[in-house]
Amino acid sequence: MTWTKRETFYAILGVTKESTPETIEAIYLKELEFWERLDQAGIPEAKEKILELTRAYLTLSDPKKRKDYDSSLDFEFVLLDGKAKDPEMEEAYDVYRLGHNKTYQEILIEFAKFREEMGDTLWVLKKTTVYMVLNLLLYSGLILAHSLWNENLENEKHWIDYTSGWGSGVFLICSGIGYLIFRFRFLKKGLEKRKEKRN
Repeated sequence: MTWTKRETFYAILGVTKESTPETIEAIYLKELEFWERLDQAGIPEAKEKILELTRAYLTLSDPKKRKDYDSSLDFEFVLLDGKAKDPEMEEAYDVYRLGHNKTYQEILIEFAKFREEMGDTLWVLKKTTVYMVLNLLLYSGLILAHSLWNENLENEKHWIDYTSGWGSGVFLICSGIGYLIFRFRFLKKGLEKRKEKRN
């Protein structure tokens, strides 16, 4: 069996053992509203947090259940769904929270924003990579066609060296201008559409 330290219902709701039922209800409703908004936004942790909050509230809002629960708090450890929490993740969370003076909810919101921004960055990188690969293939095709076309001409080496230099320069300039248009026109519109879908 795997055992881990228990997070009390009081800690889940952010109240003390001396809190009145009215205080507990007010805090529960406030927290519930917050996590329901995150749930609607598609944050996967929200559903689990809503269940935790509701379970804690239903226990602490009922005088008999609360009394029975308080008597069980003498135990230091409790089996938690047969699985231990990851101690390294808990430690990393504690270090971050203490260093930034932020609540769990604020950290989750920041992480959600970071994940969205990272998704946008990876999307831009993917599209840019496709653009660059297509440019490379086009350039290789042009060089191959140019070589085949000039195969039977007189002064072949001089002609190829002369036109290849100009051709490469023109191609690189056109490719650079094309990338700027692609990046700041088409990709910019694509990013705006992605953000609109999220909102």
